[in-house]
This record gives sequence, structure tokens and C-alpha cells, in this order.
Amino acid sequence: MSEAVLALAERTAPGRRHPWLVALIGAALFAAALLVLHDELAALRYHDLTAALFAIPSGRLALALLLTAANYLVLTGYDLTAFRWARLDLDRRRVFTVSLLAYAIANSLGLGMLSGASVRYRFYTRWGVGVADLSRVVLFCTTTLWLGLLTVGGLSLALAPMPALAAAPGHEHARTAGVVLLVVVAAYAVLASVRRRPLRLFRLEVPMPGPRATAAQFLLSTIDWLLAAGVLWALLPAGRVGFLAFVGAFLAAQLVGLVSHVPGGLGVFETALVVLCKPALSAGDLLPALVAYRAVYYVLPFVLALAGLLADELWQRRHAAARVGSLFGAAARAITPRLLAVLVFLAGALLLFSGATPAVPGRLGWLDRFLPLAVLELSHFAASVAGVALLLLSQGISRRLDASYYLTMTVLGIGLAASLLKGGDYEEAALLGMLLLALWVARMEFDRRAAFFATRFTPGWTVAVLSVVSASVVLGLFSFKHVEYTPELWWQFALGAEASRFLRASVGSGVLVLAFGLSRLLRPAPHEVQPPGEQDLADAQKVIAGQGATLPFLAFLGDKALLFDEEREGFVMYAVQGPTWVALGDPVGPPARAAGLVRAFLERADDFDGTPVFYQATPERLHVYADFGLAFVKLGEEAVMSLERFCLEGRENKGFRNTLSRLERAGARFRVVSREDVPPLLPELRRVSDEWLAGHRAAEKGFSLGSFDERYLMRFPAAVLERDGRIEAFANVWPGPDGRELSSDLMRHRPDAPNSAMEALFLHLMLWGKEQGYRSYNLGMAPLSGLEASAVAPLWNRLATFVYERGESFYNFQGLRAFKEKFHPVWEPRYLAWPGGLALPRVLADISALIAGGYRRMFLK
Repeated sequence: MSEAVLALAERTAPGRRHPWLVALIGAALFAAALLVLHDELAALRYHDLTAALFAIPSGRLALALLLTAANYLVLTGYDLTAFRWARLDLDRRRVFTVSLLAYAIANSLGLGMLSGASVRYRFYTRWGVGVADLSRVVLFCTTTLWLGLLTVGGLSLALAPMPALAAAPGHEHARTAGVVLLVVVAAYAVLASVRRRPLRLFRLEVPMPGPRATAAQFLLSTIDWLLAAGVLWALLPAGRVGFLAFVGAFLAAQLVGLVSHVPGGLGVFETALVVLCKPALSAGDLLPALVAYRAVYYVLPFVLALAGLLADELWQRRHAAARVGSLFGAAARAITPRLLAVLVFLAGALLLFSGATPAVPGRLGWLDRFLPLAVLELSHFAASVAGVALLLLSQGISRRLDASYYLTMTVLGIGLAASLLKGGDYEEAALLGMLLLALWVARMEFDRRAAFFATRFTPGWTVAVLSVVSASVVLGLFSFKHVEYTPELWWQFALGAEASRFLRASVGSGVLVLAFGLSRLLRPAPHEVQPPGEQDLADAQKVIAGQGATLPFLAFLGDKALLFDEEREGFVMYAVQGPTWVALGDPVGPPARAAGLVRAFLERADDFDGTPVFYQATPERLHVYADFGLAFVKLGEEAVMSLERFCLEGRENKGFRNTLSRLERAGARFRVVSREDVPPLLPELRRVSDEWLAGHRAAEKGFSLGSFDERYLMRFPAAVLERDGRIEAFANVWPGPDGRELSSDLMRHRPDAPNSAMEALFLHLMLWGKEQGYRSYNLGMAPLSGLEASAVAPLWNRLATFVYERGESFYNFQGLRAFKEKFHPVWEPRYLAWPGGLALPRVLADISALIAGGYRRMFLK
């Protein structure tokens, strides 16, 4: 597993690269599952299933809970064994706790290997575990998981094929397939125990486990899968199917659910198991047990994991003044809103499904004694509409939007009251009340003020909402199939007219979904970069004045948006090209603001399905980007020269003295023009610039390079070389606010200017800067220079080095480096921080287009 895959697994998953395709495949499989279940349940009634669910013996439920607890304890052994194998020294209590948390989340959300890796990344890296070491841990856990699946599946096929397979033609081939699987895992065991040389996967070197670790892998994963299947088997009617045969069907159904990309395989796993267990078990036997299994094995651990995170947050808040550390710390803040979003989504589904099923017998009659029928009718309708609203609001909760938070709290309150009034569903109301309490505890996490309707609605979320609404309609038709449909049902208002209430509520839910869909279709065009206004530039000036770098002066070019924090004490300057959102340099402002600004930029890009990158990131901020799961590639090196040590004396600087002497004899004079005196010179500076562009057959650039813009140039002093009263060359001057750094951006000269005019301009500026007390002079970047190109270097380094050495016809890479090298600077690396994956060529092309002013102008000189 490469570092990029681990760093942002959810971004590089297949669903991220083709979101609509994967979402539609999942929707198709979910729809097929509903159709199959509809056929399987044709002879059953809703009351039969609910009666079977509540008839599950309490002893079997207790056994299922016990097996679930044992299974999750075994799952923690994956991480503990992996850390021991990798020789990583980390508190075992922390490993144990994060492992429980990761599996509780991954099992419920699906794509367990990916979301589990993401959770581990957020916690372990903050506790000092390196990315490469963590990659080995995740790879070890993933391998262990599949070893157990292949081992148990092979034994099941070889010894006791699943019921549907045993009754099918050619079932004897199942035993052969089982033997093949066992041979595969045996080959792994031999290879892992005998091979001494490590494997190399991309840039990751993985040592072989050895006999003891391999034995632990087989033992852990085999027990894990047997316990997971045992939880469901304990809930089934006794004596219908053998355990080993059932395990094979369970594993096959788990694989189908994983392939579907439906969260937790919901619906798809159940349908596959119904089909694979025929004829030994019917749908009526399986479905009640499956409902209980979902609650015991998925929902309960998920809720406990979220409760642990919320308790940790309360601990932090209560002991903030005493600076008492908590178990999870700041890492939980990135996870908690997403977990709450899942629960809000489930709460919406609960309200919809509740409205599509009959009320508990006896409760409607009790309510009729105290409430008018109109209240009951209105409450039923309001509960279903609130359910759809929660489905839609959950995506805003995952993005930490404050508007979504307050709306969700309001809708949950409405849903809670409607649950009690529509059918006395106090169990449902209690669950909604607990979710309200959890949201209240996590209030501080919802601090974004982005507009709910301005953010994107992901394909997965869209399909999930439509699937739940469709499933509620199918459930309602199943629940009330004994009621003969007539047009009068729509207008029947009576205590026992539950089918009528379901029909009206379904229409209300459908209208809300349709209205929301139309609002999305009619929403404004995708995000466009808004140039900063005068107030933005004034606030940016205050921020820039409090730090020492000169690159932030490019904010005044006006071609980049400025994303400020809430206090407007820091900002990120960025531009958008296609799907790529490019922040120039590190966040500007106090170092303490950097993490919040990085997060705000990543979330803003994610709102519009953009790919966020930081261009020319410095080494000092790499740890901040790493905290958010970004990967890095080196772009080149920046030349920074010490003015305190710079002088023209000495034999090595004889060339510099000769350059200045020649220009002085030619009548050239240097002076620095104050910013107040720049406007009268602009017409002549414009002529110099136009002649330079024409002589170089070049077009104006932008983004990370200055262009001739009068408003931009009037903000800075200008350095000029004059001869006989005519300006021969000029540069705008960037004076670092704290006197630390001096630099220049736009440097141009006439075609007939004296030789070495630009070198002389640099020398004069350095001497002037030294006189003014500046400590360093920034000569700018040398792209693609300073990269390691050995055979073991990453592919990007080797490709960049090839372009650097062979690409002189496109860009003067080596010449630019050589020119700056004569000033004997210190070379500082600059990086591209990005989400990882396979989009790097597109990202680099989009950045080049931004600088050139569009793809059509990329190849202009």
C-alpha cells in the first residue's frame, strides 16, 4: 500500500475516482436486492416478521451480544500483533482503543479496509507513528483479514458447502474450489515463514512476518470470521443448517456486500444470504435474525464508539483550563461530525420506516382517548417529512455546517414529538432524544458558516437518500399489502386507516425530495473564484504586515481568491483550474492559524468536489498538511541569499564588480523609486514591459508570477536602471514587512539594454537591501531542481529530473538554476501538498494552466 493510499484512503478509493458509476452500481444492486426480497416475502406478512423478531429467545440475544464482544476483542489483536511485528513502540492501551474504534466505524460504514485505515491514520500519526510504518500496519491487518476469509471459506467449501450450492448441479466442484483456496493460504504460510528478504511494494519495504507472526495471523483471522458468523448463527432458529455450511454462505454474502459499495452492504448482504441459504432457511427465518444481527453487531458498537468520542470531548472541555490530556485529543474532531452524520441519516431512515409500518397494537387506541384525530394525522405526516429532511441534512452535518446543525436539532425535536403523537413510539423518541444529546455535546465541532445549498451533494449521498425513500415505500407496500387499494384510500381519515396515512406521508416525502432535487438543478453555476475586494485587500495587508515572507504579496495581484479565518487574522490565497483548487504557498498569518486555515480550504474544495493542493509549500508546514492526510512531492528549490554576508570584496566576487563597473561606464544609474513616486513612471514602465514581452515572444503570466498590472505595481517601490534619462530595466520591489526578507517579482528590460543589465539590477538591489537592514534576499524558485534521481527514487523524482535535464527547449530549467547559483544562495526545498492518488499529472497541468492564464496560452513563450 503506497503512502498516498494510506494518507487519504477515502479520496483514492475506486468510488472517489468514478463516484457516479460506483453509486449507480450500488443503487442497481440495492434495487435488485429489494426485488428479490419482495419475491421471497410474497407469502409473508409484516406482522409475521415482527412477531418472529420479538420471539427470538433472550438467551440467544445474550449469546449474540457475548460473541460480538468477543469478536471485537479479537479484532484488536490485528493491530496489537501488527505493532509488535513492526517493532513499533506505542502504548498498548492506545492501540487497543483505536483498533476498537476503527473496526466499529469500518464495519458499519463499509469499505472496512479503507475507512479503518483512515481512522488509524488520524490517530496513530498524531502519536508519532510514521506514514511508512503505519502503511505496514494496515497492510499486515488487511492481509490477516483475507487469510482468515480464505481459510474459513476454503474449509467450508471443502467440508460442508453452503445449502444453495449443495443443491445446485455441479456442486462437487465446490470442494475443488475449497481445496484451491486452502492451497493458496498454505503457500502464503510457507512463503512468509521461509523467505528472509523483504518485499518491496511501490516505495514501501515490507519485511516478511516469519513463523510466529504468520501463525498469529491465521489464528486471529480464523477466530474473527468464525465469531462474526457465529453472532448471526446464534440468532437463527436452531437445527436448520450446520454451522460450517452457514459460514460459507455468510462469507460469500459479505463479499457481495463489499463489492456493492453499499454502506455495510445493507440490503445486498441480506438478500445474498437469503438466496445462498435456500432451501435450508427461508426468508421468514432469516430476516428477523438479520434485523437483530444488524442491531447487535453493527449499530451497537458504532453507537458506543461515538459515545466514547463524545465523552472524550467532554473530558477535554471540562479540563481545558487545567490542560489535562485526553485519550483521543484533537484527532477525534475530524471524525465525530461524520459519525454523527451517519446517525442523523439513520434517524431519518428510522422515521421513514416507522411511518411505513403499522403502529404497535393498542397504542393508537390509548392516544385516541387524549388527542384529536387531526393531531395524529398531522404527526404521522410530519414524522415522515422530518425523516426525509434528516436524510438531506446529514450531509451538512458531515461538513460541520452550523446552519445544518441548528436545522437538524430543530427537525430532530419535531421528529421526537411526532413519534410520540403519531403512535406512542417512545422507543423511537428515546433514540432521537439520545441523538439530540450527542449533537448538543458536539456543538463546538459545527463551526462552518458555508451555505448548505452552495455545497455539493455527493453521488453516494444522493443515491443513498433515494434508496432509503424507495425502500420505505416498498416496506409500506409490504406492510399494508392486505389492504386493497382504492382511490378512496387517499382521503380516508380514521383511527385505523394506517395505510392511508402511509400513502399521504409517502407523497409528502416524495414532494420534499423532488423539491430539493429541483433546487439543486437550479442552483447557481459551480464555484468561481471571486477576486478580492478592497476590504479583503486591506485585511490581507494587515495579516501580511505581521509576518516576514514576501510571497504573500502576490495576493495583491487580484487573480486569486482570499479565504480568511473567522477572525480575519490569517488567509489562504487560491485559484481554481478545472477540478483543481490550488493554494499558493502556506497559509498566511500566525503559525497557530495554519491548521484551521488548511482545514477550511480542504473543506471548501470538498464542498465543490475539488482536488485541493498547496503549491510551493515550505518544509516548516509539512507536518500541518500531514495531519490532514496530504501527500507530498518536491517541486524544486528556492534560492535564498544572506545579505548579512553579501559583499563585493574578494577574489570570488570580481565578476560582480566588473558587471557594475561596465554599466557605470556605460552611463547606467540605479535608484529605488518609492511607491508614492511609481504612478508617474507607469507609462514608461509599460513601454519597457511591452518591448520585453515582444522580444521574448511571451504573454503575461499570473497566479505565482506577477504581471504588469498598474494597481499591483503601485503598491510597491520600484528599482530602475536608467541611462541618459531613459529607463532601461526595472523591477518591482517586495520589502519584507519585518525587515527579514527582500525580494522582487516583475523584472523586465528593453531589448537594447546594456549587457548584464538584469544581473546588475539584482546586485544593486542586494546592496540596497543590505543598507536598509534586510537579512536575506529571495531569488525565487528553480523548478524541478535538487531532486534525487537514483534508481530507488520515486517515479515523480525520476520523471522530474528527466524533464529538468532534457526540457531546455520548453523552459530554461538549468539556465535559471545556474544564473541564481552565481550568487551563492542557500537552496530551500519547496513542495506540492496534495491528496495523493493518480491525479498528479492532471494537477500539475492545471497549475501550469493557471500560471499561463489558461490551457490555450500554456505553450506561449
